[in-house]
Amino acid sequence: MTFTCTVEGCETRSTHEFTKRSYEKGIVLVQCPGCKNRHLIADHLGWFKESTEDGKLRTVEDLLRARGEKVKRGRIAEDGVVEYYED
Repeated sequence: MTFTCTVEGCETRSTHEFTKRSYEKGIVLVQCPGCKNRHLIADHLGWFKESTEDGKLRTVEDLLRARGEKVKRGRIAEDGVVEYYED
């Protein structure tokens, strides 16, 4: 996953790797290398219910879509080219 930190004054862009299983069934937290803030990426165990508006938002994708922001999913091919998936 590649994202830009939204902490005021940081805006560090970074890439993090995690397993599909943890993203779809567990909890994923990533730490920004710039400000060292931890960002909640997925919570399927309900540990951070206060971070969801209605208790149904489980992933960062759910949260972004609820805010009306666009989410792009894809993968990096063997030749290094980014291939985006269709919605």
